Amino acid sequence: MESGQLQRRLGLTSAVSITVGAVIGSGIFLKPLIVAQSLPSETAIYLMWVGLGLVCLFGAFAYAELGAMFPEAGGQYAFLREGWGRFVSFLYGWTFFWVINAGTIAALALAFAENLLPVFGVDVATKTLPDGSKQEPFALLAVAVGMILVLALVNHFGVVIGAIVQNTTTFAKVGALGLIVIGGFLAVGGDASPAAAVVANGGDQPEWRMAGIVAAFMGIFWAYEGWYQMPFNAAELKRPGRDLPLGLVGGMVILIVTYLFVNWTYMRMVPIEEMRAMGEDTPNTHVATLTVTRIFSPEVGGYLTLLMALSIFGAANPNMLSSPRAFYAMAQDGLAPRALSRVSKRWGTPVVAIWVQAFVGIALVIWLKRFHDVTGFVVFAAFLFYGLTVAAVYVLRKQRPDLKRPYRCFGYPFTPALFILVAVGFIIAVLSDEGERTNALIGLAIVAAGVPYYLWWQRAYPRSE
Repeated sequence: MESGQLQRRLGLTSAVSITVGAVIGSGIFLKPLIVAQSLPSETAIYLMWVGLGLVCLFGAFAYAELGAMFPEAGGQYAFLREGWGRFVSFLYGWTFFWVINAGTIAALALAFAENLLPVFGVDVATKTLPDGSKQEPFALLAVAVGMILVLALVNHFGVVIGAIVQNTTTFAKVGALGLIVIGGFLAVGGDASPAAAVVANGGDQPEWRMAGIVAAFMGIFWAYEGWYQMPFNAAELKRPGRDLPLGLVGGMVILIVTYLFVNWTYMRMVPIEEMRAMGEDTPNTHVATLTVTRIFSPEVGGYLTLLMALSIFGAANPNMLSSPRAFYAMAQDGLAPRALSRVSKRWGTPVVAIWVQAFVGIALVIWLKRFHDVTGFVVFAAFLFYGLTVAAVYVLRKQRPDLKRPYRCFGYPFTPALFILVAVGFIIAVLSDEGERTNALIGLAIVAAGVPYYLWWQRAYPRSE
């Protein structure tokens, strides 16, 4: 089968949409309760959501410089290759394939099924068998697997179709979140605010503590996860030197503002004291559901799960639209099986890379089965390479100062330094936290497993110069 080439068909709207759509998924609905129960005040909650959003924005500044310098397929993989060499870029591609991208696909697919099935009266609760083992409902796994297959099909048949799906779902969920915020403004502006009628049960006020900070970081960073996706499509942007930086930075600004106002609405409708009084068995989506119920009606609140399912579907799409381009680039560099670089002559998409990643995501769904088990090591493993990628800006400024830079990192050298500092601190904190250490060590083990594989691959398939 003869291979075709990736085609430049995406514009600025798609660039912004991929950035925003890749991020807004399950996190803004699932994580606010965990964050509120982990931090000591409303002010701390706002500062954490905005502050970590700015940290991701600082990372986006660095990625924008790198993406404008190297407007080719591969995104973060290509940046690490240029800054740190083949070995580090291979370890990233390895981890991205087995953990970061496949894990994100699996987590979002499970969250999609958990939100969609209850609308149709299907119980998604885990069942305990007579021998004490746990069994997930077949319908949960079937719908999660089905979602992955649908996304693979959509993106198999062309980047334009994938972009249309992305743009449509992004506009729909941003518009729906906007309606919630506007409804919140109108509700709290009246004399009989729905939140005013709520009597809090007096939950304990948490203090600043490392476990709480780690939990808040993990939740918020998961809500922002995906901000790095768009550079993977650089080879398919019509004007990458302009649209890539604007898509990254503009998308991050939209996200920070959206998350700030959505959290403001949550805390007006569901006071923080009430959130803290919620027990461990309270669904993570309860705050979002209560908010919509109190702004509109219980009937509308019941349909929030449909919005969440749509949001999650749209967030998962870039993992098929953008991420397989990294495996395409690895195969072209001789660091992965050549078949992954095969592009459909008819559709202009890396079809083998798309389907291989889909099947790995399906395997993780079947293996891990629950949402939190996946998000923990995805976020940790991702941050190992975020810091290295941003640091590549310093390396390339020193080693290759003559390279053309259509966009230069805003705030250099301070903004990338702050991002790296936060990334290192986050990694150390997660490794120090008993509750998250296991997932972190799983992530490290998978990274380490790439070392012997790389050495074997280099001997088995020596690079031809």
